[in-house]
Amino acid sequence: MFALSNIEVHAANGSEKETKTQESIKLNAKQHQLMLVGGGLKTCSSLSQKNCLTARFDEQDKQQNLYQFSPNRLTALYAAPPFLQQSENYRQDFSRVIQHIYSRQQDKLLTRTQLRDAFDRTQFQHINGAIFYDEIPAILFDAMLDYLEVAQTDSHGQRKKERVDLANNSNQSALSIYQHFVAMAQSRSPSATHGKAKIAVITASSRDPFESADFYTSVFTQAGADVLWLPLDQSYQQARALEALGLPGCKQLSTVRAHNGSYNREAIYPERTQQQQHFCQHPELMLEQLSQVQGVFFNGGDQSRTLAALTLPNGADSPELTVIKQRLAANLMVVGGTSAGTAVQSGSVFSGRPVPMISSGTSETAFKRGAFAAAPPPESCASHSPCINGLMGGDLTYRALGGTGLFQLGILDTHFSERDREARLTLLAAQTSSRFGFGVDETTALLVGWQNNDLAMQVIGQGGVFIVDLAHSIYKLQGSKRQVVGMSHYLTHGDKVGYNDKTQSLDFTLAQPQPFEANEDGVWRNTVRQACGATEPLRWQQGDIAIVLMPSEDTHFNHAQQQSNLTCSYHSLPFGMEN
Repeated sequence: MFALSNIEVHAANGSEKETKTQESIKLNAKQHQLMLVGGGLKTCSSLSQKNCLTARFDEQDKQQNLYQFSPNRLTALYAAPPFLQQSENYRQDFSRVIQHIYSRQQDKLLTRTQLRDAFDRTQFQHINGAIFYDEIPAILFDAMLDYLEVAQTDSHGQRKKERVDLANNSNQSALSIYQHFVAMAQSRSPSATHGKAKIAVITASSRDPFESADFYTSVFTQAGADVLWLPLDQSYQQARALEALGLPGCKQLSTVRAHNGSYNREAIYPERTQQQQHFCQHPELMLEQLSQVQGVFFNGGDQSRTLAALTLPNGADSPELTVIKQRLAANLMVVGGTSAGTAVQSGSVFSGRPVPMISSGTSETAFKRGAFAAAPPPESCASHSPCINGLMGGDLTYRALGGTGLFQLGILDTHFSERDREARLTLLAAQTSSRFGFGVDETTALLVGWQNNDLAMQVIGQGGVFIVDLAHSIYKLQGSKRQVVGMSHYLTHGDKVGYNDKTQSLDFTLAQPQPFEANEDGVWRNTVRQACGATEPLRWQQGDIAIVLMPSEDTHFNHAQQQSNLTCSYHSLPFGMEN
């Protein structure tokens, strides 16, 4: 066991300097090319009315998914591979449970809660319906939901859509982030003072990319843009790869989608699946659209799915990603993403080292078992038992070659303080010899701009961005015991940081502290905030990980008389962690 009291702590790079001038927060839409959001953008919509100031939706809007146990739907489910792949005994038990529910529901329309309740009320022989529901294999569970889902239409016979109401949004930080992305795109418009910015939304991070398309088109339309949804996802790319081999990939899109865990979407989103079919048969249309927009925004979900939508089977950039990179480099386009749409952007090479893309894992498991350059384990994988390729649930996994490479300075992580991900980001950076890691909190965005090889970054939103800097660090591994010592920085709304490529240093400008929105999540964030300006070490335990922060003469806190209702940003705060 390493003793934290004996850790050697290195000061920040001497060329890193603080700027004490407090300034009002100024945003220049033209200054930045990337918007990297940490997820958690609480948005008022007909499906998320808890995020609204008041309820202003009606029966014309889709307010929930509906499900139905009917003979046709059950026949299709029983013929689907996720069901047929189960053992004979399990198929029999599953069929008995479903038939028992159907005998009581008789074609009723059920909400997701009512669907769960129907299982909970099922008790016969050796089967407990509530336990059975929780243990349905993930691929079969997804298929069950997809085949039981009911297409909903409004009074005009049109498909009901999720509708966003930004004017009624209870979270103003989320609203500001959406609006600023539109402003960034607008500043690249040929007619910047007239007309609307044209923004493409790509929902490839989702298991069902069609489901969130209505949400994002509605969001950015209300934020003031001309919006189109592009049917670019993993299935599209795989179908195009089959076409390149002379095989009928586009005609088999339904089968390809099922292979990727999305079923029966033609019945629920007929116009969107037809659109994908058309684009697949005419791929030049996708490139044409990408060549005309001023912004592209990626949704949250699974960054591995997004990367598969942007790369060829051999890992090379797809034609679509090539166009995005070319237009971004020419400053004709901006790119944004939230959650997985942010994490996927790290990659390429920095200081001669490949920048990895994080894909899964928890801090505690990372320090116990290290990081694995492998595909993430299934979400259903048990936390403490092997599930695939020797991996366990909670294992820290990453793609060694990184993601899109639109952000090259370091690893990107999201939902950061809220899920206590400081240790997992630090461990991955240390194990892969990456100097920087950037963790973006929820409802927070890191804005990134560049000129030559220098970067200018600014934080906006209600949380902050954590930066781990391992330029002068210690990483020790003895058996299963790990120790990392490095430098941390945490920036909040209005704070800026620049990276100077010539001096390889960071330059900070801290803004006035902002009111803190109470949040019980985030042990590191809250510990520092409550002791903002401390000169003595701060120590705590996160599971089996011991953490110590050791302020030095180079540490600069941005606080106002330690008022507890304000955020606390800082830079050059040495830390150590070990298990």
